Amino acid sequence: MAKNYYEILGVSKSASADEIKRAYRKLAHEHHPDKGGGAAAEAKFKEINEAYQVLSNPQKRQSYDTFGTADGAQFGGANPGGFGGFGNMGGFDFGSGGVHFGGGLGDLFEGIFGQTMAQVQVEVEISITQAVLGDTLHLQVENKKVDLAIPAGTQDGHSFRLRGQGRAFRGGVGDLIVSVRIRVPRHLSREQRELYEKLKNLE
Repeated sequence: MAKNYYEILGVSKSASADEIKRAYRKLAHEHHPDKGGGAAAEAKFKEINEAYQVLSNPQKRQSYDTFGTADGAQFGGANPGGFGGFGNMGGFDFGSGGVHFGGGLGDLFEGIFGQTMAQVQVEVEISITQAVLGDTLHLQVENKKVDLAIPAGTQDGHSFRLRGQGRAFRGGVGDLIVSVRIRVPRHLSREQRELYEKLKNLE
């Protein structure tokens, strides 16, 4: 069963971006592994970050609210606001050449699903220094070299959309979405702690 990210952060489904951010910061502070708690605390902290990464991103939140997942529609079962399986939908031809859609409906489905499948999502880790000062990441994504400029003050869970850097499909090329996670060492040096506090104040 899909996780209830709103329940994890203790906010309502209609919560504003500011309410979600405040709830996240409060819970992240309470359950940070540095405060102890062992594996249970680490698991809870990871769950909180996962929920915030989805709900703080407008595109991911919309997808989650519609389909129950941040990655797009799920098929073969009942989904919130989505499809309950293909059932007896007309216009399909399951011939030897694959599935063919009939008429305008087929063109619409092919366009939507083709673009969705062509979208590539990756997650990268950056250091506290990179988050505070900014940097350029040189990524290798599906045999393609991509440069991503990380601006100074980048927050944990922020996503960057690179147009036309995903997979090719019949209607063009999909987008590449890069989500950034800040790597926070278990034991921060004095310099790292100062940088981390500076980053949190930029929110």
